[in-house]
Amino acid sequence: MLVTFAHEEGRAFTNQLSRVEQKKLGQFMTPPAIAQFMARRLVVDVTLPLVRVLEPAAGAGILAAAVIDELLSKPSLPERIELLMFEYDARLVPGLKVLAGKMDEACRAKGVVLDWELVNSDFLLSEIALSGQPVPGLLTISNPPFFKLNKAFDERAKAHAYAVYGQPNIYSLFMAACARLTPPDGRWCFITPRSWMAGQYFRAARQTMLRCLTMDHLHAFESRREGFEEDAVLQETVIAWARGRATAAHDASILLTRSQGAGDLDQAEVQNLPVDRVVGADEHAMLSLPKGTVNPFEGWTSTLRTYGLEVSTGPVVAFRAARFIREHLVNGSVPLLWLQHVGQQTVRWPVQKKREHIVATAESAWMLVRNEPMVVMRRFSPKEDQRRVTCAAYEGQLPGAVIGLENHLNFVYRPGGSMTVDEARGLSAFLASTVVDDYFRALAGSTQVNATELRRLPLPPLAVLKAIGARLSVSPSLEACDRAVANELGLMAAQERAA
Repeated sequence: MLVTFAHEEGRAFTNQLSRVEQKKLGQFMTPPAIAQFMARRLVVDVTLPLVRVLEPAAGAGILAAAVIDELLSKPSLPERIELLMFEYDARLVPGLKVLAGKMDEACRAKGVVLDWELVNSDFLLSEIALSGQPVPGLLTISNPPFFKLNKAFDERAKAHAYAVYGQPNIYSLFMAACARLTPPDGRWCFITPRSWMAGQYFRAARQTMLRCLTMDHLHAFESRREGFEEDAVLQETVIAWARGRATAAHDASILLTRSQGAGDLDQAEVQNLPVDRVVGADEHAMLSLPKGTVNPFEGWTSTLRTYGLEVSTGPVVAFRAARFIREHLVNGSVPLLWLQHVGQQTVRWPVQKKREHIVATAESAWMLVRNEPMVVMRRFSPKEDQRRVTCAAYEGQLPGAVIGLENHLNFVYRPGGSMTVDEARGLSAFLASTVVDDYFRALAGSTQVNATELRRLPLPPLAVLKAIGARLSVSPSLEACDRAVANELGLMAAQERAA
């Protein structure tokens, strides 16, 4: 079987690499079951007499082999297959040539002509990738390398600047470049980390993909260990299938499936969701993987800005503010909150573990914030934390007219005004609630929630947030937060039904 041969060649190659070299090359081979799963969906409705297949980062060729196997198993066979494979690492070329010979034999046995070409060079710098011109009938399938690039010096980042924002990862350039090559009668399939679906760094790549493609199926691997289990890749992995962009039907939907890994693909959970539940319609174009069929935020159009609120990063950068930071209370100093002072729905200061004071002077005033109610939250939390957002209502209880917030904290406040205690408690409880946790897990998986995502979060009416806060005491448990949120959202829904 072609897939088995390619898999054995791939394992033999990666077994020669040290873990450091494998990570540097970004070479993580696709397991056979996943390769077949990707290929089967890719070719399911292909009926063209001429099929063009592109594998832009071939590795040992398992994805190309899976596509050929699937095409040859269809009741209606193509007359001709044109296969183009790119592989940068010369060590993989001999095995790919042997595989191509085996694919040719398999095709001839079925009366199908295979015209294959293997290019030992970087796909991203190839003529076809740089042209960006759609190729009629093209099917692209890929498990691209993944590692970060320096956009100022890397030729690939410069060549595909249309898909670069911030610090790019090479896999997103493969996705965007191949999206541009996909015509309306073509198909596109990638297996990658899911980080491209959200966040600023992938914004330009996402916009390119969504401009050229219509996503129609996403598969999420729930386990961070089982997508590439043989290579122990600790990534949340997703497979995306898409068609070349054509006029989308008004009722278009996306199939969303989930499994733990490759071993339970036949038991995958299946959802069919409206496109707007998965693909954001704003300029950020983020994609999410919601679990429920009902959107609990349906109809909510308010955000932090609607209520005159803003989220900012703590202004105190320790090494820059070193001459103002003190270990002990001194004349003119005020509390300085660090990451470890903020727990889930609680602020504890002092804890005697850090330099917890900062001198308040005219010179340091720019990095201090008004000592009044706000929501403070950790920018970074362990992935095993119960909720994606670890935050607390700070009620202005510490001494001083101002306080310091270190750079590893975010805070929500009302510029030019003041939050009430009920607003701070209610917003903090809402951000830490199960309903918001599910929203952020769907959007960003186990990665941290950033300020951009907080600014875009749909919020219930301000009166509802205040009512949630009025139900809660200082430092409530997560269970109490969930009860308060559920009760107020339930009342809100009941009032809307009665209206």
